[in-house]
Amino acid sequence: MLKKLHYTLLLIVVLCSTVLYAQEKSTLTTPISSDEVTTFIKVYEYKLNHPFDIATSLQKAVQQTTLSEERMTTLLTAQFNGNDIQLTTTEKEEFEKIKAIMEKDRMINQVALDSFITKNKMKLSRYEEIENYFHNNDSFQNKVAQLYNQKTN
Repeated sequence: MLKKLHYTLLLIVVLCSTVLYAQEKSTLTTPISSDEVTTFIKVYEYKLNHPFDIATSLQKAVQQTTLSEERMTTLLTAQFNGNDIQLTTTEKEEFEKIKAIMEKDRMINQVALDSFITKNKMKLSRYEEIENYFHNNDSFQNKVAQLYNQKTN
């Protein structure tokens, strides 16, 4: 039952939290220096190795509520299937508690990433600008991949 709950929760959370972004070409305010590329690679690798774990956060949050695993599975499955969910006042309060706990976990993860970026002598806004450029520019992605492969070999 617990394994089924984990799978269901993970599937629902991943599907519900997926957001599609428009693919638009981004431009940079200033060219990217070689030091910035090196720092970007280090930070991006850190970000990939320390993602916000939605499933773990959800599981931890549910354990801090009065909702049973069975009821939570029922509610999430109904929500995933697009069915109307009949929640009691207590269940609504518990869901708000779950959201708050998960948001706190997400913020802790974001603070750690921001701290890592700052520790590596890069402004947060500059990292975000470079990351956005990275996601929208194939040639820059190739350049970063080449440099990363040289570093790991």
